[in-house]
Amino acid sequence: MSLSRYIAPFWALLLLALPVSANTLSDTEQAQLDEIVSLLEENPKLIANLNQSLQKFVEQQKTLKENLAARRDWFESDTHSWIGAENPDVTVVNFMDYNCPYCKKLEEELQKLVAAHDDVKVINIAVPLKQQSIESLGTNSAVYAMNVWLEKPEAFAQVHQLLMNKRGMHDARSLEKIAKKTDTEALLEGKEVTGKAVAENYRAFVELGLRGTPAMIIGEQVAPGYLPYPQLEAMVDAARADG
Repeated sequence: MSLSRYIAPFWALLLLALPVSANTLSDTEQAQLDEIVSLLEENPKLIANLNQSLQKFVEQQKTLKENLAARRDWFESDTHSWIGAENPDVTVVNFMDYNCPYCKKLEEELQKLVAAHDDVKVINIAVPLKQQSIESLGTNSAVYAMNVWLEKPEAFAQVHQLLMNKRGMHDARSLEKIAKKTDTEALLEGKEVTGKAVAENYRAFVELGLRGTPAMIIGEQVAPGYLPYPQLEAMVDAARADG
């Protein structure tokens, strides 16, 4: 029995799930799609669950695009630190945590990315998931870094790098040591404006359905977790091609 009448909807859903620029499938994509169709023909019991999963995926993609559009102005605000091109062709929105080991590993790749591509901008959206507050300071690394970015930007690059260089969790001692070294001790104090901004970062993180750091938004694609440089660069190239 032919399953073409069942499989037709899957073609439509799979094409919807592909990037906008992929109106014509590459040879590799066509081969992969043919394999999926063959698999479904051989295992028709998979169709119902796959149909439900793909419908859910397409709906999530639609919601993601809507939430991204609503958050663009926030990402582009002066609140967030950034590196790279001032007027980029491709923007990487990087949700990060100064206490996250994979965020620290990714930092090197992001620095390499903007050094190699003068049309790329990386915006850091700090979300202190692992440590909401250091009790003795009444603040955390994200708020401290944002204070420096806004009030003493000339010291930010050094502060950011020192925060990223520390292995493990930050504590009062590590933040105080960095602040003393960079003459930013006055900025360790928690401030209402930056506290609210970091809370807004977390709200955006939740709205976009992100679950951990690092998480990058490159164009309209989400890259959850650490990416090695070749994969990171490939996503940037794809976003640039999509325009």
